Amino acid sequence: MFEEKKSFPWKIPALVLVCVLVLSGGIYIGIKSRNTDAKPNNATQTNVSDGKTKAAEAFGLNENCEVWLHKTYDDESDSKSSPVMIGTVPKELLDKSEEEIIAYFKDKYPNREVQSINKYEIVLTEVEDSTVDLSKANKYSVESNSGYVGIYKYDSEGKKTLVEETEIEVDSLPITVQDELQQGITVSSQDEAYLKLEDMDS
Repeated sequence: MFEEKKSFPWKIPALVLVCVLVLSGGIYIGIKSRNTDAKPNNATQTNVSDGKTKAAEAFGLNENCEVWLHKTYDDESDSKSSPVMIGTVPKELLDKSEEEIIAYFKDKYPNREVQSINKYEIVLTEVEDSTVDLSKANKYSVESNSGYVGIYKYDSEGKKTLVEETEIEVDSLPITVQDELQQGITVSSQDEAYLKLEDMDS
């Protein structure tokens, strides 16, 4: 009289569902891990192609890193001058990269450049400017100018500018005068400088 109902076979759909979930989970994890690995490389390639590659890694300066100044002059070798310590690095440079440290010193000391750098010592070099001579400040000087005699004017800071370029060849003058011209014949006024020229030309 009563028919026995057949039960629905749940096992097969359940197995299919489990397989789909496992498979999709595996694909998701694979894609995520691939994207994570690829991102740094893509970022690096983009930066390189843009020319904006920047070493963001800190150089690792020691907090007691010393800054030394090594003065060199046109008339003496490096061995004759010894470095002088001018202080220690500021705290804000401790977490900077090498490029940022060099840029800092270039900005702070325009007439100096970083000769060497390590975690414990930074050496700067300073070359004396041959166009500056404080002993001749506010004076005129008759000097050699590319093989010819020239008149220079020195300002209050000892910087020289060419006032008069002559056609008198230095080699045509007596040796003693040539030696004086190498050092510069210093006079108080432009008129005195022209008198010196007249003496040489005669």
